[in-house]
Amino acid sequence: MLIVSWNVAGLKPALQRIHEDYSPSSCASSLTAASNAANGTKATTAATENNANSSTKKQDTTITTTANACPFTNYLQLHGNIDILCLQEHKIPLSQLSSRAEPHRCSTIPGYESFWSCATDQKSRGFNGVVTYAKTGIVQSADSSPLQDPELDGQGRCIMTDHGTFVLFNVYVPNGIHPNKMKFLHALQNSMRVQRESGKHVVLVGDMNLKIDKRDIYWKHRVVNVEEILLEQQQNQQKEGKQHCSKNAEGEITDDNGDDNSKRASTTPLSKWKTDVQNHWDKITTVLETIEAVPCQTTNPNTKQTFNRWRARVKLADGKYAILGTYEESAEDALFHYTFCELSYEDSSTNTRTICRKRNVLSVEVLTELMSKIVNVSWDPKTQRDVANSDEANLNPDSPPYMWMKALLEEDGMVDVFRHMYPEAEGRFTCWHQQKNRRYVNEGGRIDFTLVDRALLDHVDTSSGSLRCGTKPHSDPFGEEAALMACTSNGMFQAPSFAGGGIAQVSKRALDSQFGPPHTGMIYTPPSYSDHIAISLLMKESFKDVVGQLTLQSNAPTRKSQPHKKQQSMMSFLCAPGATKKAASSTSSKSSTSASSTTVAAGQKRPAQQQEEEVKDPKANNLKSYFAGPVEKKSSSSKKSSTKPAGSKSNANKDNKKHKKNSLFNHFSKK
Repeated sequence: MLIVSWNVAGLKPALQRIHEDYSPSSCASSLTAASNAANGTKATTAATENNANSSTKKQDTTITTTANACPFTNYLQLHGNIDILCLQEHKIPLSQLSSRAEPHRCSTIPGYESFWSCATDQKSRGFNGVVTYAKTGIVQSADSSPLQDPELDGQGRCIMTDHGTFVLFNVYVPNGIHPNKMKFLHALQNSMRVQRESGKHVVLVGDMNLKIDKRDIYWKHRVVNVEEILLEQQQNQQKEGKQHCSKNAEGEITDDNGDDNSKRASTTPLSKWKTDVQNHWDKITTVLETIEAVPCQTTNPNTKQTFNRWRARVKLADGKYAILGTYEESAEDALFHYTFCELSYEDSSTNTRTICRKRNVLSVEVLTELMSKIVNVSWDPKTQRDVANSDEANLNPDSPPYMWMKALLEEDGMVDVFRHMYPEAEGRFTCWHQQKNRRYVNEGGRIDFTLVDRALLDHVDTSSGSLRCGTKPHSDPFGEEAALMACTSNGMFQAPSFAGGGIAQVSKRALDSQFGPPHTGMIYTPPSYSDHIAISLLMKESFKDVVGQLTLQSNAPTRKSQPHKKQQSMMSFLCAPGATKKAASSTSSKSSTSASSTTVAAGQKRPAQQQEEEVKDPKANNLKSYFAGPVEKKSSSSKKSSTKPAGSKSNANKDNKKHKKNSLFNHFSKK
């Protein structure tokens, strides 16, 4: 069973790209490439070959596409016949799904059921949204409000599908560090615990907007707590200068506790970079007191269009100014990375103030810049790496989302499958800053996850080979160079110009590099599709037997999660798409013209167009007249009409017939 999760950053533009690149007529070469990769006809690494000889039952990797199939269907087949596809940020309004006006009719894919959660609150409407596509027969129910909180469920960030032995949560966690994010995470954790108490195992996938390991972030973005470095200096000084010593009977130097001082380890010498920080931090903080945001303009060299931007600057001791950071869209953004005060927020649920970042915590990149521009101390690349790889450089340990994820792994027994399978992998990110072209230098973060309960770990297929490394194998698939090759398709994905013009078109070979054999890892979808790539979780073939063949229930939560299946009125069902609008408008209209347009007096001929429609589908037309007629006759103009239709009966018979018609119409409309 192959489960894929992907933040598409808008399903409509992503589908448009897929339809342009993978229409049935253009799938032939892609199908060949994907089939070759899936069946192992290309060269593979030694590790992959060894894994292929394992006793695990081989997955069915046959890939077929249909000439008349929609491009999205073919796209899923090219990715190895995905069983469950979880998408985040689809951004499709609920109204489009319920009226079947969604882009490319994406709610219906042959062979799949789709389950939707849309943003319905006013602040989030048109944003967010998650959808899970699952093959028919592997879902028994769904819930688009699993958090049991109208405010949170109305944001369209979570959909839960029940697969018998396990439930799958597809989530799009709020960004940043604020009360809403933690409220969402705590509600999610409680909902997963409820499912475990009912006997279900839990799978959690999606855009978590957090990190759990220092390797989940570009090395220059790891943070250092300067306060701890300064404290370390003070402690060393106390050990060296304030130690009380005496001699024992043998004349050996001991401290007041009687310990042999000659056997004690001497004070650990500080690294040079720590010494630099301790010697210059006071001066840096003094200069930072002069920081300000200054407006500036950038110009597009092609169009000559100008943009208002902001930069941070400080005044040095000699009276000169130093510019810090890059161009930002607001003054707040320009100053944010150089503000090192303690950050906290008020938790309304507990009425407590939570610290989310301590004082003087900053990234390796910012610390290096301050040392260079303010105190003229330059660190070479090796020194910068030493800082990033030291124990002092890590994720922010006080970040509430970080602590939440840590508790999820340690207390709730979930497993980060990617890190479990590839503990040494470096530079494997899932999201990059699109506007700053960070993907092309692989400066990103791993914020998309597949997590499973530990009890499901034995069902994960570990024989699927190594991580993907672009268009060809790499001698070190877990190194940073291999990761760069993978996210740029060996350099075929090129950064667009900052002057404008958008992401450049790439070759079919570059596009097809996203395909490969099903595996647990990362699927390097093109940068033109989204600023995120897809991630995958491959379960053993035998896991399908554990799930079994399921029948989709028709309970209220499941129906709510499928708004595209909302039952229409009988009139709408029987009318052609074009006629539905006409019927609706004629029903609401109260003009005599509207009413008379559906009534033909005795001795008159019907319009030629109406006669043609009746010949094409006389049954539908007669049924439409039968159910829709009484509604139109309610208008005042029809009551004043003196012309009797052909074959008319007495007024009593007409009233009786009208009563019957209205009852039937209301019966079907209410359903």
